[in-house]
Amino acid sequence: MSLRAAFLDTLRQLGCNTDALMLIVVAALFYGFYYPAPYSQGHAQDVRLAVVDEARTPLSRQLVDLIEASPLAEVAARPANLAEARTLLVERKVDGVLLLPDRALEDALRGQDSGIALWINGTYLVRAKALGQAIQGAIVNTLNNEAKGRLGVSIEITDPVESQPLFNPNLEYGAYIFPAVTPVILQQTMLFGTAVLFAGRRRRGWNELGGQWLALSLVSFVLTLTYFGWFFAAQDIPRQAGIGALLIVALFAAGAISSFSLFASRLFPNARAALLLLIPTSLPIFFLSGATWPREAMPGWVSALGALLPSTHASRALLLTDQMGAPLSEALRPLTALVILTISFLVGSGLVSRFMTNPEELTP
Repeated sequence: MSLRAAFLDTLRQLGCNTDALMLIVVAALFYGFYYPAPYSQGHAQDVRLAVVDEARTPLSRQLVDLIEASPLAEVAARPANLAEARTLLVERKVDGVLLLPDRALEDALRGQDSGIALWINGTYLVRAKALGQAIQGAIVNTLNNEAKGRLGVSIEITDPVESQPLFNPNLEYGAYIFPAVTPVILQQTMLFGTAVLFAGRRRRGWNELGGQWLALSLVSFVLTLTYFGWFFAAQDIPRQAGIGALLIVALFAAGAISSFSLFASRLFPNARAALLLLIPTSLPIFFLSGATWPREAMPGWVSALGALLPSTHASRALLLTDQMGAPLSEALRPLTALVILTISFLVGSGLVSRFMTNPEELTP
């Protein structure tokens, strides 16, 4: 079969195979809407808080009212003691517990240890951060207003470091996580769909392999541009890369993702076995990409494992060029890695096709 015939045949198979079409195209488009939906507000709001007010003074009530007025926090409970509050936290009925000991705010005004304590559920870091910001702002405003009323002076409480976000000005979680997870979504949907199409089909020549790769790369390229150009704009994701840079990143990412998918699919005797083993890999692959934890802080062997995945380098190249506005020269390392992976997985696919036989494929 010629290269052109294999290319057209792969596109035909994709169009005729409902399962593969659903996984590669429909699932990828669905995730473009579904994944960023929970982060549409941009920030955590109305995080539930239990307040144990042992002071019960006008000043402490003013503090609680300011916390209640914040869009970040909601005073969901006012238990009588700390034990009840901790029970609510353990049962996840609240996300945090604030303890205001007797005369805590008065001690704070005198510059003494106030004893104010805060317990936060650290499972969701974004919600924990929002709760901390709401309480910090309320305490500062309460003390400032009281000092101004008593002494006629204003207390200036400022952070020693002024933070000015450059690449995510609104500090929205969705604007950070969605671009980082996009290559993982595109890789995994392509991987599953390719497994449905080609798992176990090893007796194929180089022309057929090349045609399959070109066809899948074209589909992946179009889907990648759909994310970069349409989904990011619809979600108001900060974008700084030019069209040329996005085209190059999308092209390199699509080629590496397609070759990786072809290689992985050839390692399994059939589609069912491939999907059973590949579907659980999505979450570990996301962690290996470095989006949730820096790869530099990972153990060496874990970081090396992540370096074998196209999504790791595609995510890095996208964040550098589109989110951080870096020139392509700054993304040369991840782009080079994508080229190396593309060639390596294509050669690996060809070697598997030549030297490994599939008993199911030999069955008449």
